[in-house]
Amino acid sequence: MKVVYWALPLATLAVAGVLTYLLPHLVAEAGGAQPFDLRPLGYSAMEARIYLQSLSPAGAALYQGAFRLTDTIFPILFTLTLCLPLGGRGQIWFLPALAYGLCDLAENVAVARLLQTGPEVAAQAVSLASGFSQGKTAASLVAVVLALFGALQAWRRR
Repeated sequence: MKVVYWALPLATLAVAGVLTYLLPHLVAEAGGAQPFDLRPLGYSAMEARIYLQSLSPAGAALYQGAFRLTDTIFPILFTLTLCLPLGGRGQIWFLPALAYGLCDLAENVAVARLLQTGPEVAAQAVSLASGFSQGKTAASLVAVVLALFGALQAWRRR
């Protein structure tokens, strides 16, 4: 079990490192605009359309390819990492971490649809993707606080 306590967070950090490496390339391919995934307060249909217009074909390929794949692995690993210090606390403590993971994965699917549609994207599709971005942000904040609290409690018991 000790291996999991070290390997899982390290794998999560490694995947986060890949995302961090890919991010400047994605931003450059969109004329400096932040990708949908990094807009914690969401975005309007107009903002989404502007982003999709500014995103180059190479940027769209990166977003739908390596970035999306890595961003699919990351929330799974991060969700599991957040749950590690919560073992034995009861199921309700895991709900924010699970909500984060589900929102992030759903956001990825919704963003993929925006990218496939392009600048003519419907406002309803943007609203859905934006809502998942906001939900991901809120759930991750609560999950991180709970995970830190659980880790602190476990450390105090030693």
